[in-house]
This record gives sequence, structure tokens and C-alpha cells, in this order.
Amino acid sequence: MKHAIAALLVVGAAATLGARQQQTAVQPPSPLTPEQQALVSKMPPMNEDKRVKAEEIDTLMASGKVFFLDVREPKEIEELGSYEGYVNIPITELEKRLGELPKDKLILTA
Repeated sequence: MKHAIAALLVVGAAATLGARQQQTAVQPPSPLTPEQQALVSKMPPMNEDKRVKAEEIDTLMASGKVFFLDVREPKEIEELGSYEGYVNIPITELEKRLGELPKDKLILTA
């Protein structure tokens, strides 16, 4: 009886450990430095009334009043694609390339 209980405890512990490992899937490393991650974590979420809805993007892009900035790494764009007319400035380079962003247009980011 003791051996059966011990076996059940071992099986239960292994199942729990396996479930935990699945829940904590390995996240890819962030392209941000720890300092950048700290800044981003302090930013408040954007209000929904300021977000551009997916169905509005075509109209905005056609108007020419929008700058579409894709901040993903080139590899991500290659794998997942982007929107025609985008400008790619990876998030890791954004701070030093802020001068490339227009001041007279709405900036959409992906």
C-alpha cells in the first residue's frame, strides 16, 4: 500500500511539473534592453478612443496623412509580412532614429 501511494505521489508530482513547464513556455528574448523594458512597463495603456481600428487603416493610408511605422525586427516582417508603404525602424533602433519620423502625420505602429 505504501508503495502504491508513493508511486501515485511521484506520478502526480511529475504531471504537475509537466503542466507547469507547458504553462511557462520559453519566451523569445526581448529585443529591448532592461532600461527600455522598464520604460515601456511604466507607460499607461492607450485609450481605446485613440486606437485606429483595422477596418480604418486602408482609408487612412490612402489619405496620405499617415506614416506607417513597423517596429518589428526585419526577420519578423519577413516571416509575417507587413502593410504596403510601411517604414521599418526596429524598436531597438527607434530612440536613435526618432529624427526620421514625421512631425506632421499621424504615426501608426505595428
